[in-house]
Formats: sequence, C-alpha cells, structure tokens
Amino acid sequence: TALAVFGKGCLAASFNCVFLYTGELYPTVIRQTGMGLANTMARLGSITAPLVKMTGEVFPTLPFIIYGAAPVVSALVAIFLPETR
Repeated sequence: TALAVFGKGCLAASFNCVFLYTGELYPTVIRQTGMGLANTMARLGSITAPLVKMTGEVFPTLPFIIYGAAPVVSALVAIFLPETR
C-alpha cells in the first residue's frame, strides 16, 4: 500500500512539473497547443507503462531495454532542439 501511495504521489508530481514548466517554455501563441500535447504525452506514458511491464512475462529483459532506451532516445532528440545547441 505504501508503494502504491508513493507511486501515485510521484505521478501527481510529474503532472505538476509538466504543467509548470511547459507553460513557461512555450510562447503565448502556441501555449495551449503545447500544454495539450504535453498533457497527452504524459497520460500516454502512464497508460503504456503497465503494458511495458506486462511484456516482461514474454521476454524478461524487454522492460529493462525499453525503460533504458527511452531516456537515451529522448536525450538524443533533445540535442537537436535549438535551446540545447
């Protein structure tokens, strides 16, 4: 029960961070579109996380590969942003 409550708290904290930071990153003209996209991607990630965990029943190391590759791919994509050049 404690782990479930801790996980729910971390999920709520991540949503708060998304709303706080993305609102500051986007210019006023596209702020609503950016906020909607960030909210959609955050919810999509929370939906797919249990599905990735279930793939471990078929191939035990697959969740570790997916959870390890996703941050690396995200970092590689972030390198090409104008703000990180």
